[in-house]
Amino acid sequence: MKKTLLCVICLTFFSSLMFAQPFAAVQTIDPSTGTDPYEFASGDLDGDGDIDLVMATYDFNGGTPAQDYIKWYKNDGNGNFTVETEVSTTIQYVDGLTVANIDGQFGLDIIATSANQDKLVYFLSDGMGGFGSEVVIDGALIGPGEVVAGDINLDGHTDIATISFSNSRTQWYSGDGAGNFTAEADIENGTGNSTLYINLADLDGDTDLDAVVTYYGNQSIEIYYNQYVESGSTAVTWIKDTVTVDSGSTTTNFIFNVITGDVNNDGNLNIVMVDNFSGDVVWYDKVKNGTSTANTISDDSIIDRPAVAVVADINNDGENDVLLTDGGSIDDAIIWFQGADNAAPSATPQLVADNNFQMYDFTVDDYDGDGDKDIASVGFSNDTVFWYENELITLGVSESENNELILYPNPAHTHIALKGNFNETLDMTILNTLGQEVMNAKLMNDERVDISQLKTGVYIIKLKDNTTSYKFVKN
Repeated sequence: MKKTLLCVICLTFFSSLMFAQPFAAVQTIDPSTGTDPYEFASGDLDGDGDIDLVMATYDFNGGTPAQDYIKWYKNDGNGNFTVETEVSTTIQYVDGLTVANIDGQFGLDIIATSANQDKLVYFLSDGMGGFGSEVVIDGALIGPGEVVAGDINLDGHTDIATISFSNSRTQWYSGDGAGNFTAEADIENGTGNSTLYINLADLDGDTDLDAVVTYYGNQSIEIYYNQYVESGSTAVTWIKDTVTVDSGSTTTNFIFNVITGDVNNDGNLNIVMVDNFSGDVVWYDKVKNGTSTANTISDDSIIDRPAVAVVADINNDGENDVLLTDGGSIDDAIIWFQGADNAAPSATPQLVADNNFQMYDFTVDDYDGDGDKDIASVGFSNDTVFWYENELITLGVSESENNELILYPNPAHTHIALKGNFNETLDMTILNTLGQEVMNAKLMNDERVDISQLKTGVYIIKLKDNTTSYKFVKN
C-alpha cells in the first residue's frame, strides 16, 4: 500500500554534496530483477553461515495481470552473489517482505504480503538451496502491507505481525515452530486512519516485543505495549501508550518508514521516522506514557524525498550511526550521519553513493565477511539489485584506533564475532538490558558465537579482565 500511495505524490528534488566514506564502486548482483524492485531483506537463507539477499517487485503500473517476482541471491561468503531460481512468479504487489526461521530447520524462511491479492504467505527454506511452495497464513486481509517477525508471546517460536490498510487493523499471528500460525486478537483496530506501518521492538525494557504503528489518515505514530510479562500469564494483550509519539498532519506528511534503534547511543531504543513528503527524518526520545521529544536527523535540504533509514555502526567505532536512502532520482542516494556516545548523531551527512536508482529499501550487513558492514539495495528506477563494499577495514581507516576489538555484525541475527589483535581465548558474558546474565561463551579471534537462542533486543558483552563493554542488537 505504501507503493500505491507513492504513485500519487508529486516528486520534487534537491541535490547536495557531502563528504565521502570509503566504499567501493557499485557491484551489480542482478541487472534485471523484473519491473520495480521494491522490498528487500537479508539473512542466511540457506543455512551455510553467509548473508544472502531476497528481493520482491511491485509492478503497480504494469500489465494485467501484473508480473511480479520474489527472487533470492546466494552469497558465497565473499560477497559474490548468484541469482537463484525465482521463489515466486505468481505473487503480485509485494508490499511487505521479511525473513525469519519459521520451522526451526535449515536457513531462514521468506515471509511476504500481497497488497492486491490480500494475503500473507511464507516460503520455507528446503535445505537444498531452494524454497518450497507458497503457504498462505491469511488470505482474507484487505490491503496488507509491512510484515515483521519476532517472538511476541515468548514461547521460543517465530510469530508474525502485519497491517491491513483498508480496514485499519494491525494483526499478529502466533507460530507453533512447525509452520502453523493462529490469528490472535488484534494489536489495534478501528482507528479509521488506515494503518500504514508496523515495527516490533522491546521499547519498555521488559523483554517482550512491543509494536510501533503508523497511520496514513492522520500521519500519527503510536506505541502499543505488549503486556505478556506484566500479565504474569501466557496471554498477550496490548495497551496503547497514553502519549502519542507524533500526532502528525493530514496535509504535510507521508510516513514511509519507521524503525527502532539506539540513535543517541545511551542504551535505550528510539523510534526513527522517515517522511517521504516533507523530507524530514526524525528520531524520538520517548518516555513510556510520557514525553516524546522529536529530534531532526535530516530534512529536505539534504534529501528531498528520503525513503528508508537504518541504525547501524557503519564505521566500527562502537557507536550506532544512521544511514538513509533517497527515494527520488536526483539527490545523493545513500548518506550516513555519524553517531556519538550518549548524544545526537552528527548534523553533517557523509556520502556513500550518488546515483538516481530510487532505493525504496536497503539492508546493512557484512556480506564479504571482513568484519565491517556493507550496504545492499534495490534500484527501483533501473530494476537492479546491487551492493557497496565497505572498505573501512581493508583501508585501515577505522575512526576507533583505541578500540582493540571490533564486534560484528551489529545488529546480528544468528552469530557474532570479535576481531582484533589477540590470540588468547576470551571469556565472554552477555547481559540483557536489566543487567541479567543470559549467556557465557569462550571465543578466539574472529570466531563466531551462536546467539540464535537469544530473544530480540539490546545486549551488553563483557569480557573477563577487560573494562570495555560492547553493545549489540539481536534482531
